[in-house]
Amino acid sequence: MKYFYTILLAVLTLPVSAQTVTVKTGQVSYIHDGFIAGDMPFSTDGTTLTVEGKAYNIADITSIVVDFSPVKDDIVEVKYNGATASVVVSGDIAKYLTVTVSGADVSVVQDPSLQSEVTYTLSGSSSNGSFTTNGDFKINLIMRALTLTSSNGPAVNILNGKANNVVLVGDNTLSDAAGGIHSATLYFDGHPTISGAGTLTLRGLTKHALATDEHFLLSGGTINVAQAVGDGFHINERFQMDGGTVNITAAGDGIDVEFRGVNKGTKDLYPKNGFIELNGGTLTVATNGIATKAIKADSTIVIVGGNITATTSGNSTYDSLKKDTSSPSAVKAGGAFTMTNGTLTATSTGSGGKGINATDDVTISGGNAYITTTGSLYEYGSLDSKPQGIKSDGNIIISGGQVFVCAGDEDSKATSFKPGKDGIFVINAGTLMGVSAKMPTVDSSSKQTSTKYTKVNVVGGQTLSYNDVTYTVPANYNIPSANVIVSKGSTTVFSGAPKR
Repeated sequence: MKYFYTILLAVLTLPVSAQTVTVKTGQVSYIHDGFIAGDMPFSTDGTTLTVEGKAYNIADITSIVVDFSPVKDDIVEVKYNGATASVVVSGDIAKYLTVTVSGADVSVVQDPSLQSEVTYTLSGSSSNGSFTTNGDFKINLIMRALTLTSSNGPAVNILNGKANNVVLVGDNTLSDAAGGIHSATLYFDGHPTISGAGTLTLRGLTKHALATDEHFLLSGGTINVAQAVGDGFHINERFQMDGGTVNITAAGDGIDVEFRGVNKGTKDLYPKNGFIELNGGTLTVATNGIATKAIKADSTIVIVGGNITATTSGNSTYDSLKKDTSSPSAVKAGGAFTMTNGTLTATSTGSGGKGINATDDVTISGGNAYITTTGSLYEYGSLDSKPQGIKSDGNIIISGGQVFVCAGDEDSKATSFKPGKDGIFVINAGTLMGVSAKMPTVDSSSKQTSTKYTKVNVVGGQTLSYNDVTYTVPANYNIPSANVIVSKGSTTVFSGAPKR
């Protein structure tokens, strides 16, 4: 011990005006600017050393190195290497952070008095590691070529409840272990914004792949949900996609956006609560669970741009709690559905499935919508669920864009456009073709006329062409005697045998 003090005192008497002082305790290195650090006093009993306000227990110090390395402010770097992880903390924030490292499990807790952004960079690889941080201020999180699998919880767990910025660099992969009690592999108790040019692959082996307690904005990068026992994305409040690429495969719902605070009677305090807004980028979602939804929001779904593909392959079921049938839906809005631009391809192949299913009005005024349901009628006692194309409990209003719908099999009693009991189906503008076993009813208030064709033999891959409207039906869609409705501009109402 006397020898250690002698070396330590020698180091601390060196001129430090242009030097870096690195204090290492176990797997954590704290890098101080020697000029800023100034005096580095011992405690009166000689058990602690204080550098830039950070008090180190002498017994915990494994080394002190003085060199001329550059010093960066407000950074934490975590590098994973198999069963271990090394952490570097900049000296200016060292006194505010409690860093704990056990093997490759890293935890950083920020003191509430730290009211500035810290940038965390995670890199390297571990098959038995994790990262957790908490505090009272937002952070910047950079994932840089990170491969991380946790054996006892989330791989990355952000608990500060703030607006966190996440940047993807290179190829990143996160996974949790099966059979846990946590909610997601990547969890945010807050509202993240994810951007960057990198890729993030997620596997949710316990429940969800990604979950947030508040809204989630995606502006760039690529996120691949390769597997999810639960939902691909499980989001409270709102999901907004302005760019980037998302590919989701899930046993639960693909994207599930729930009301925030609804159980506390506070949902109206949050703007656009329960919303999904798709403004750009490429979104591809596929779910295979019973009665799952590829894209689901407790409230409104708005498509303003982007290329969206939503597919469900599970069947309908009977919900014993609600005492009603529950059906899969490629797109399910607990409120209204609105589309003004972009491209939507929505497909449901299971029994009783829906292409677009909304509680309030469905309004399409632009973009391209391709809707297909190929399942059969689902029946449970006296209850049933039909594989409708576009279904609304309110009105269906087409006022622009191109809308092509193929709904259900021959015996499904499905309709291409199905408004609610007290709702109407209105065509005011745009290009439209609907193919189904049952002919939809167009309301007389429509500003654009439509043409109806009956007993059309529709074979998968066939190109239908009527009144300057042409559509090639999907390869797996077949109805020997279909009803077809067509509308484009000012057409003449016709009913009878199809024109060839």
